[in-house]
Amino acid sequence: MTPQEIAQAQDDIMTGFNPALIQRLLQRANIDEPSPSPFDNPQQGADREAPESQESSAPQSNPAQSTLSRSAQESVQGLSESTHPKTPLGINAATSGGSGHTKTVDDYDEDSAPAQIPPELFPITDQPRSIHFPAAPNLPDLDPSDPNFLAALHEKYFPNLPADPSKLAWMAPVPSTDSPADQDSPYYPHPEISVSALRFDFRGRFLSPRVSRSIPSTKGLHHHGEAPEAAGYTVAELARLARSAVPAQRCMAYQTLGRILFRLGQGEWGKTENDPIATGIWAAVKKGRVLESLMEAAAGEGGHRGSRAYATEALWLFEKGGWKETFKGR
Repeated sequence: MTPQEIAQAQDDIMTGFNPALIQRLLQRANIDEPSPSPFDNPQQGADREAPESQESSAPQSNPAQSTLSRSAQESVQGLSESTHPKTPLGINAATSGGSGHTKTVDDYDEDSAPAQIPPELFPITDQPRSIHFPAAPNLPDLDPSDPNFLAALHEKYFPNLPADPSKLAWMAPVPSTDSPADQDSPYYPHPEISVSALRFDFRGRFLSPRVSRSIPSTKGLHHHGEAPEAAGYTVAELARLARSAVPAQRCMAYQTLGRILFRLGQGEWGKTENDPIATGIWAAVKKGRVLESLMEAAAGEGGHRGSRAYATEALWLFEKGGWKETFKGR
């Protein structure tokens, strides 16, 4: 091979193999070569020149003895290498101080006990002094008379839920008399009141705004409606209760509607088509489909028998009142 090919092969070997492996092979190859290697470090070359100068000053020995000593050195070196396992490739080597020879450090034993036991392995004897989540602040007691009662109620018991004031309107306190909120009520005493807003008691009697607001809540006529401060039920509210899933609510609605229809036919609120109160009440009855609800409940085969009886009574009162006969059911 030419010197150029040899240099090219050396470059391929140096770039293709692990440098630690190449260094170990070069050290084994330099046993029989007293001349310095081009791959040695300058410090290693200086350490090797000192023994060579001492050997040159010593007298030449017998070639046979030198050959024997070399073979003995090789056998001793092979024995030492066999007793000490080789370090796997890729492990960093640590150089000894000033000697120039590399020594591998791999004293880690996976099966040996740790020098210090981690604190996480000890059992928990004391409870932690602090909790991992913050405590809710202590809010003051709620006052039902507070104007911001609903907002304070939501902030105290449901702070993480979205607020919907429309669903909590029925829990709002009753406005005080003649307050701005009271004047906005649909049943506030004033000359212009819609006929559909008129209220009736359980006997079907008309309740004026002033009388409705003077009735105590112990009479059972107050409920969470459009005007919670006023007692009584409108025709629209009774029509909704007539389709309730609760039998007691249906019975109350059927009985009250039958008495209202009887008084309507008797002419308590007007006997002609020109009377605004009578025609307004009849328009509310038709809008709420009260007669259809009564007929459906009276013709039912199963279900609540009390509801069927009250619906039948309401239809009989409507016939007995005479409104259907007088105005031909208009």
